[in-house]
Amino acid sequence: MNELALCAGIGGISSGLRPLGVRTVCYVEKAPFAVEVLRARMRSGDLDDAPVWDDLCTFDGRVWLGRVDLVTAGFPCPPFSVAGSRLGREDERYLWPEVLRVVREVGPRFVLLENVPGLATADGGSILGEILGQLGEWAADRGGGLVEYHRLPAARVGAPQLRDRVWIVAATGVGQADA
Repeated sequence: MNELALCAGIGGISSGLRPLGVRTVCYVEKAPFAVEVLRARMRSGDLDDAPVWDDLCTFDGRVWLGRVDLVTAGFPCPPFSVAGSRLGREDERYLWPEVLRVVREVGPRFVLLENVPGLATADGGSILGEILGQLGEWAADRGGGLVEYHRLPAARVGAPQLRDRVWIVAATGVGQADA
């Protein structure tokens, strides 16, 4: 299975998927420090060697059409975080529309998103509802599927921290009985 890692950070999601046989074919990350860590982890063999694109807003996902099974994104959390101003859609770092654009361009079978728990309550929950609705429309346009979100403590997957994360999973070509 081939992954396109949007807002890849230092490759945490990709690293977690690698033991499952998922191969990352491209990373998209803007933060210079994170890009350097990605490159160092590729050199050391801890991450798959793949190109790194530096701006999600200029990334053309159409190049990857038919070549990617999974799009992942740990899109920026400051617009939703209770530790920040919670500007939601008004925050310049609100990149959900760009993530959705790339998902539509690439046409993967699966989407896996990660964010802070504040995503569920930002703008009265309307942002999470919008994300789930838009992914549902995307799945319906591709013959149906499922979209779910879960709030999980990081410690549940072995991380040495107490904070929770919101995970959104979307899949096409499967029904509830298949999930």
